Amino acid sequence: MRKRALLLPAALLLAVAGCSGGGSGPAGPSPSVSPPSTTTAAQTPSVSSPPTTAPSLPTDVSTSLNAIDALQEHTCVAGPDGSWTFKGTLVNSSDKAKTYTVALAVTVGAAVQGHALITETVQAGKSAEVSAENFAKTTGQQGTCEPVVSVEDAS
Repeated sequence: MRKRALLLPAALLLAVAGCSGGGSGPAGPSPSVSPPSTTTAAQTPSVSSPPTTAPSLPTDVSTSLNAIDALQEHTCVAGPDGSWTFKGTLVNSSDKAKTYTVALAVTVGAAVQGHALITETVQAGKSAEVSAENFAKTTGQQGTCEPVVSVEDAS
C-alpha cells in the first residue's frame, strides 16, 4: 500500500513537469503573446436603406434584352432521332430597322444538350423568317427549348 501512495505523488510531479516550460523546447525566453488590440470607439457598419421607388429607365434605350413579343409563330421541336429544329418569324413593328438576336438552348434538366444563336436585321414594318436545324441532340424527344430574343437599333 505504501508503494502506491508514493507512486501517485511522483506521477503528479512528472505530469506537472511535462506541462511546464522546461523540456526539449528551444533555449531562451519563451515568446510572449500580446492580447488582440481593441479600439475605444465603436465602429458601426454603414448600411444604406433600399430605395423607396424604382429607378427610372432612360427613354432612349436602343437595346432591349426582352423582345420575345417580336418572335411570332415559333416552334422548337425534336424529331424522332432527337435532332432539334427551330423555326419562327421576327416581326419589326417599329419605324426603324432593328437587329434581333434569338438565343436557343435545349436542356434536359440542368444539362445543355445544344444551342444556337441567330442574328437577323429586319427593316421597319417588315418580318423575316428565321430557323436553325439540328442544333441540338437528345435521346428521343425529351428536353426543353426556350428562345430568348433581344433587339437593338440596326446600324
